[in-house]
Amino acid sequence: MTLNQLSYYLAVCKHQNLTKAAAELSVSQPGLSVAMRELEEECGFPLFERRPNSIRLTQQGRAFQREAEHLLGQYRRLRQHTELIARENSILRVGVATMGAGGVFPRLRRRFTRDCPEITLEVSEDSTERLYHKIDQGELDFAVTVSIALPGEDYGYVTLSNSRLLLCANQNNPIVRQKPGSLKQLGDTPLILLSERSSQTKYLKRLFDRAGCTPNVIQYSDQAFTILQYIRENAACGFLPEDIAAQESGLACFPMFEIDMASVTAIWRRDRQSFAAFDHFIRYLKKTGNR
Repeated sequence: MTLNQLSYYLAVCKHQNLTKAAAELSVSQPGLSVAMRELEEECGFPLFERRPNSIRLTQQGRAFQREAEHLLGQYRRLRQHTELIARENSILRVGVATMGAGGVFPRLRRRFTRDCPEITLEVSEDSTERLYHKIDQGELDFAVTVSIALPGEDYGYVTLSNSRLLLCANQNNPIVRQKPGSLKQLGDTPLILLSERSSQTKYLKRLFDRAGCTPNVIQYSDQAFTILQYIRENAACGFLPEDIAAQESGLACFPMFEIDMASVTAIWRRDRQSFAAFDHFIRYLKKTGNR
């Protein structure tokens, strides 16, 4: 199984047509057909359902497509990193918690990039729960997480800031007149929350459950902008970190007594094999991270 075969396969997946895929790849259609049959033989299962004028992916073919995309993505990153290393640059892989760390990390990244241009930060977003998993698996060097509990003894960390989730509503929303201070007061108020897999939403749902009420969630979203837009349009209320809420005019924001103050922390594995850029970033965090 070669990288060329995987690239060819993804082109066929894209077009669902051998002729169009061959044209994009600048190869002959018979040659592409042979490459796909050889790939199927090596996999040991059919990748396509062949029809007179088109092909369709099998269920196994769709699963293989995801793996091929992941592998080729890793290969592209390896090539990019190799080019950086050739220029004597270093790379740090940093994960950032969706929304909760958004008010802190851009400032940190701007300062660090300015002060340490020889170190490149490769940044991705995910839930705090997933970031811990990626740190443990060695997929990330650092993660900027949001949690009401500090990291365990297996992790080094620097607290960057503290923040509380606020219920945010358009100033014309009926809930504003009630000046709510508890989740139970929200009743049937339409809410938009982060995706169900996010640590923030799991935490909020536990709090609603303890309060003995069920939130009226009309939509889940991976995008903080979508949540903010729903609030602006008075289509729903949502929960935003206070540092983000403070930057948006026209919102009415209320702390809920059930929601604890959270810490935004940069974490890393204590047993992680260190290198120069890794150690430098830790020193930088300890010196300037909470300013």
